Order: sequence, then C-alpha cells, then structure tokens
Amino acid sequence: MSRGYLIAIDFGTSYSGHVYSIAPRGAELVPNLRRWGQEYGHNTPKTPTCILFDANGKFMHFEYKAKDKYLEMDKDDAAKNYFFENFKMELHNKKITKDLTIKDVKKRPMSALKVFSAALRFLKDDALKTIFMRTSEGAEDGSPSVPDFIKNLLREKLDLPQSLDLTIDIAHRSLGLKPPPEAPPRSVAGIVSSSSQDKLVIALEPEAALVWCKKLPCDGFITEEHEGAALQQTPGTQYVLWTVESSLRRQFCVSGGTINITVHEVLEGGALKELHKASGNDKGGRRVNKRFNQCLREFFCGGLWEDYEREFPKDVQTFVEDSIYHAAPQSRVYKTHIDRSLRQKLKRIEKSQEEGGSLFKPMEGVELEGDKLSVSEKKMKSFFHESLVHITDSLCEILDSHSQIQYILLVGGFSQSRILCGHVRQQFSDRARVLCPKNPQEAILKGAVVFARDQAVIRSRKSAFTYGVKISVRYDKSKHKSKFTNKEGDWCNVMFYKLVGIDEDVGWDETRKYTFIEPCT
Repeated sequence: MSRGYLIAIDFGTSYSGHVYSIAPRGAELVPNLRRWGQEYGHNTPKTPTCILFDANGKFMHFEYKAKDKYLEMDKDDAAKNYFFENFKMELHNKKITKDLTIKDVKKRPMSALKVFSAALRFLKDDALKTIFMRTSEGAEDGSPSVPDFIKNLLREKLDLPQSLDLTIDIAHRSLGLKPPPEAPPRSVAGIVSSSSQDKLVIALEPEAALVWCKKLPCDGFITEEHEGAALQQTPGTQYVLWTVESSLRRQFCVSGGTINITVHEVLEGGALKELHKASGNDKGGRRVNKRFNQCLREFFCGGLWEDYEREFPKDVQTFVEDSIYHAAPQSRVYKTHIDRSLRQKLKRIEKSQEEGGSLFKPMEGVELEGDKLSVSEKKMKSFFHESLVHITDSLCEILDSHSQIQYILLVGGFSQSRILCGHVRQQFSDRARVLCPKNPQEAILKGAVVFARDQAVIRSRKSAFTYGVKISVRYDKSKHKSKFTNKEGDWCNVMFYKLVGIDEDVGWDETRKYTFIEPCT
C-alpha cells in the first residue's frame, strides 16, 4: 500500500510553522510537528514570522535565525539590510496589486510579492528538509522514497487567517494559483506550478482547529473546572461545542495576531455545516503586547526600557509573554521575575545616577519589587481592554443569532492568556461552556493535515460575498440609461446577474451550471 504525504504550512501573522504526515492511504493520520528555536534556547511549535534580506534584496534568513542575525549586525550592516516581522498585517485595509510594497522595520519599501514568496518558499523547503531528515529513503512496500517525494510534492495545505481575503489574494499571487495576466505562469514561491494546482489545499484556521479538536480525547481539553471533556459527535444531542436538536458547534478562534470567528453545525456522519460566515480582524494578542510595552516605556525613566528593547529584544519578548500569558495572579497581582540582563542594566544605571535620581516614576498598578515586576490585575486587564470588548461584542452578536449554541472553543496562542479565558468564562458561562485544548497553538497545524486528507468534512460554507456576471437584457428606456443595437434590436449590457448570494450555503465541491447566449452583433 502506497503512503500518502501531507504537509501543512501555517503562515501566521506573528508565528508560523509546519506539520507533516506520512501514512498508508486510509490509515489514521499522525501529525509530526516541527519544533523551533532549540539553538536559541526555545522549543516552540511555531517560529516568529520574520524574514531578513541583504542590501541587494536577496533572501538571507527566516524564523528565529533571521531575528538573531539581524540583532547581531552592527549599525551600518543593519541599516543596509531589510528586516520584516509581523508583515502580514501590512496588507490590512490595502488594495492588493502586483506592485504593492510593504515596509521593513526601518520603514523601507520592498515588493510584497517578493517578501511573501520568499517566506512561503522557506517554509515549504524547510518542511521537505525536515521530512528528509526524519524518514528513510525508501520503503519495502514500494512507496515513494523521500527524494522522490521532494521532486513530486503530493499535497500541501496552507493555513490562512479568516480575515483576510487580502492575504488570500497575495498568497494566490505568490503561489501561482489562477494567475492574473500580470502574474507568472509558475508559482513564485515554488510550492505548486500551474499544472499541479490540485495538490494545494487552502484551509481556514478555525476550520482546521475544529477538525483537530473533534479528534481529541476527553483529557485533551481544559474546562473552567479543569476537568477533561471530549467533543461528542452524536447528531441530535447536546455536543461539546454547541448543540441542541441539530447539534450546533460554535468555534471562536483566537490566534496570536488576529481573532477569527466561525459557527458550525454537526451533521449526520460527523461532517460540519457552516452557519455563520467566517470573519476576522487584527485585534489579537499583538495589540495587548503593544500596550504592555508602552506601559513599561512610561514606567521606566530616561528611555531605559527603549534601550533595553534595542539591546536585549529576545529577553524583552520573553518577559512580555511571561507577564501577559503565563504569570498567575497572586492576591490579584501579576508578578514576573526580571531577567538577569535587565537587573544588571538597572544596577549600572542606578550607580551612575546622581543622588536623588529615580529609575522609574510612580504609576498606579505597577511596582518594581526587588527582582520582580508587579502589575495589578486591574492594570493588566487594561492592556486587554480593546480585545476583550471586541470579543464580548462579537460573541453576544453570535449567541443572539444562534440561540442553540452550547459550547465555545478557544484555540491559538492568545487563548493561553488567563485573562482572556477568564473573561470569556465570566461573561458567557451561563450561555455556553468554554473549552480550550491543552495545546492550543498546535490545534490549527495538526488539524490542517487532517483537513487536507478529507476536505469534505466541511460539508458547506456561507458565501462571504455576492458573486455574479454582467449580462445584456432588452433595452427599456424607462429603466436603462444606455443601450447598444444589433440586428436583434436594442440591448442594455449593464445588468448584474447573481450567481451566488452573500450568506448563501455553498456545498463542498459543488458545481453549478449556467447557460448564457451571446447576442448577435
């Protein structure tokens, strides 16, 4: 029996990664997750979405290595090279064209197509190298060797955030899918060619996460009581996510940089039907990080925190993430140990200051206590305010529209925050049960592999837009402003004929046929 090769690439706003699976056709899939950053003291399921180009625009590095190499450069080299991070958000609210540019950390422009293509190409190549290193070069059953696989990629899956028809547009250009006239016939990113487009599957993050969560055992989730709970699959009963009668499953996907929302119904046989069209925005964890850093810049005097950010960016990132996502409140106060590099910097500055000087200014809710920074619960929640308000409003709207929803599922890196999970439970535990997988960052990646094998698991989706074509109809001077004439008479050619309406159910792999007759000239 030949083996099936599947690769899932999660190209995220803040973090990216990939998973692969090699299994006989029809056998249970076992996702193999690539972990990142061990050489830099990390061991994470995703790597920062950052990329480094040299002064001539030639690709140098991606992931942790890109940031590390950039920070090691002297000022002259750093000024010449191009470094991008969190660059997907550069597309937000912009019209996508082949000439679109995005700016690096020093506000210098580069072709968006070039940056995205290089990032996707790296992730694809790294996935293939990972498979090559971890597997043998052949199999007794006659299945293809890894080198053969590298030459003939069987299937890839790319995760894209829901928000972002803009991201999908630029990704399509990068991947060479149905290229517009100005696009090259072959994939710029080297993932697929025009003759192998069927080997690429593009999935939405919430759907991929939901598919994986369906497979988790009862101890795969954390509930408000910290007890395991599994997602039951029996149609017509109350399920772990949403359900009454028709078995509603509601998923609220919270990713690191974006917040995406979908609503699904469980059908007979376990397939899913989308009940609420996918939506998303940029009000995720990056906004919280930004507000926390701004608070520290104001708390420490004399530009101390700005200097620390420049000198020890990795330590700053670790400190911020520990404070926001991992610190447990003690008597309504969040305490985080200050890194050795910051303690040494504080001591040096303290010794050099004149008598009576201060390292920080008094701030309500923030104190420096020895080797710990203490932030009151009220102050910490203020950093989350904008995200929590949006989450509350969105969930209220969804729950009011779909009253049978019973469960809320939180996935993605932002869902690791105690404040986020606590807020959702406090606001909505009387309306739905809140669940979070124990490894929320891995759910999307692993679910992507499962989805790539069986795309029919999402039986139907809601159309996000209205689609149609321009047609000609008989000219009526009481209705139409312009006309053209042929041997059949007068016509108006500015009429819109709807093919699919917004919020209309569209079945997976559904085909609709329409017949149009071109008027004689």
